[in-house]
Amino acid sequence: MRQALTPILPALLVLGALVPIACQLPETNLRQNGWSAARTIENDSLVIRLRNPIRSATRFHVRSERADISEILAGNAFHVLGPMEERSVAYPLAGLDTLGILDAVRTTISHGSLRTPIRPDTLSLPFPEGRWYRVIQGYGGGYSHNTPFSRYTLDFALAVGDTVTAAQDGVVVGVVEGYEVGGGKSKYRPYANYITVFHPGSGLFTQYVHLAPDGSLVAVGDSVSMHQSIGLSGLTGFTDRAHLHFNVLVPDSTEGMVSTPAVFEGGIEGAVWQRGSRAEHVH
Repeated sequence: MRQALTPILPALLVLGALVPIACQLPETNLRQNGWSAARTIENDSLVIRLRNPIRSATRFHVRSERADISEILAGNAFHVLGPMEERSVAYPLAGLDTLGILDAVRTTISHGSLRTPIRPDTLSLPFPEGRWYRVIQGYGGGYSHNTPFSRYTLDFALAVGDTVTAAQDGVVVGVVEGYEVGGGKSKYRPYANYITVFHPGSGLFTQYVHLAPDGSLVAVGDSVSMHQSIGLSGLTGFTDRAHLHFNVLVPDSTEGMVSTPAVFEGGIEGAVWQRGSRAEHVH
């Protein structure tokens, strides 16, 4: 977590323009928190130890492409763990050859519970009061806002090092801040720094993406308040232009999480901000 407000920039300043540094892609993928699903074979059973170390519910989906294993998992493949919960799940293998089973099992982990009610609530723009920024891509933007996960995202033209603020009271449930690469090719998509916040009052999740290296001012488990400074904008991941990618998300049964429209202070619907619009955070 970074305390100073001067970021380490993943860019070169050339004639007033920020140009991403061309560098080798990271060899490892960073995780936003300590979720885990460790697999072992014990007494002729497949045992999976699920761990949810964050302050919101988490869904685990245990699955396999092998038909014999899928049959064993059927009926007990989905698990919802509450905040800070751990649980062990055993699947009797009934004489099945255990060779290769551990490698054939996968666990998909997603934020939130489908049973948590979503309550309409007002969000704040994710930058300080008194500031304004141009929108460089709005809802349904063809460049990258065209999937269920990103459809209602807003891209604000924050510069590298500009302050990012929390859109609503909540708790930090994910932080990635160790990447230093970015560019306009899809190969950079997995390497964005970001913060994920859960908002218990509304049931919403918000994500703040493309942050600077070491650009998080908060840690997983921290409580945050609306308008609180939480990060520094950057140029990491799938982008060739410094900006803040702001997404509002809800749990979904098929996609894991999906983007959802938002209403901001003053009753302003997010849909009004399209490319070129001026978004001002009024006091």
